[in-house]
Amino acid sequence: MDAIEKIVEQILEKGQIEVSALKKVETARIDQEYQEQEEALFLKESTLIEKNQEQTNKAFKQKEHRQQLEIKQATLNQKQDYLEQLFSESIERMNQWTPAEFQEFAEQIMSQLPIEGEANLKLGELSKGKLSYQWLLDHATEKMKLHLDPEVIPSVGGFIVSKEGIEYNFLFSSLVQEIKKMESFQLAEMLFQ
Repeated sequence: MDAIEKIVEQILEKGQIEVSALKKVETARIDQEYQEQEEALFLKESTLIEKNQEQTNKAFKQKEHRQQLEIKQATLNQKQDYLEQLFSESIERMNQWTPAEFQEFAEQIMSQLPIEGEANLKLGELSKGKLSYQWLLDHATEKMKLHLDPEVIPSVGGFIVSKEGIEYNFLFSSLVQEIKKMESFQLAEMLFQ
């Protein structure tokens, strides 16, 4: 019996060694798998964080760019409004010229007109009374004589000179509009430097 017990003991000892070795191998395999999964998760998490950071940066840059564009547009609109106000005020000031100022303006225009003979001058409603028949007679030249049309152009200042269907428009709103078309850019540069 002693021999059987020894054999059983040896078999048990051998079994325990095998179980211990198997346990070591299995524990090492589980540890290895765990380590690999942990590294994969860490890599995935790092990639996800990096991707989220890139998306956040991209969204921030887009928002920043959009805000800069909105600021530029608002500034441009404000400048445009200011120019519009400037042009409107110019028309208003011209409409409020005294008869002497208006007559000086008309005299300068008449000296440059390429008209010969007789022509009609039609005043804007806001310039009515600033030129008279007598004033036109006094300022007639050998080259040109203007007749004052009794009708006025409603709601505007300035005048129109016409001869044989050709009109020379010196209404203040039209003059300012022409300046606006041609000089807006230069005016804006001067005002907003």
